[in-house]
Amino acid sequence: MLITWVVTIAVMWRIQHPLWDDILTMGFTQLFLGRAAAIAQATQIDISPALTIVLATFVDLSTVFIIYPVLVLSYRSLFEGRFYKKHMQPVFDAATRNMDKFSKYKVASIFLFVWFPFWGTGIVIGAILGYLMRVRLWVTMLTVALGTLTAVICWVFAYNQLFAWLGGIHESIPLLVTFVFIAGLIAWRFVRGHRNNHSDS
Repeated sequence: MLITWVVTIAVMWRIQHPLWDDILTMGFTQLFLGRAAAIAQATQIDISPALTIVLATFVDLSTVFIIYPVLVLSYRSLFEGRFYKKHMQPVFDAATRNMDKFSKYKVASIFLFVWFPFWGTGIVIGAILGYLMRVRLWVTMLTVALGTLTAVICWVFAYNQLFAWLGGIHESIPLLVTFVFIAGLIAWRFVRGHRNNHSDS
C-alpha cells in the first residue's frame, strides 16, 4: 500500500496532475498530525469528499499495517532501550490503560476506540488493544478498518458543514481556522515531546 501511494504520487507528478502535491501534503500531515488535521487541510484546499475519504482511510490503514507488526514484535521480544521506551512502550501503555474499560465488549470496543476522536485513541492503539485482548488478528484489522472509515466519513461531513457555515460569514475564516488548528496540533506535539524528553532524562 505504501509503494502504491508513492508510485501514484510519482506518476501524478510526472504527468503534472494538479493534485499530486495536495495528496502528498495531506499524507504527510496525516502521518505527523493525525486524520483530523489532514481532513481539515483537504477540505480547505477543495479535495472532493469522496477522494478525501479514500486517501485518509488509505493512509490510516497503511500506517497500522506497517507499525502493528513492529510493535507486536517488540512487545513479544521485550526489547529494552531508549528507543523502545520512548516510541513503542507508550503505545502499549495507552492501550493497557483502557483494557479494563473495553475488555467486556471486545470488537465493539475496538471499533469505538478507533472511531471516537479523543486524545490517546486511534487506529494503531486500537489495533494493539485488540492484540492485548487476544482478539483474532483478522477480526482486529477488519474492525479497525471499519472504525477508521467511519471516523473519516464523520470528519469529512463535519468539516464540510463547518467550513460551509464559516465561509458564509467570511471566505477567509475557513483558512484561518485550519491554520490555527494545525498550528495548535504542532505546538501540542512539540510540548508533549519536550515533556517526554525531560521525563526520560
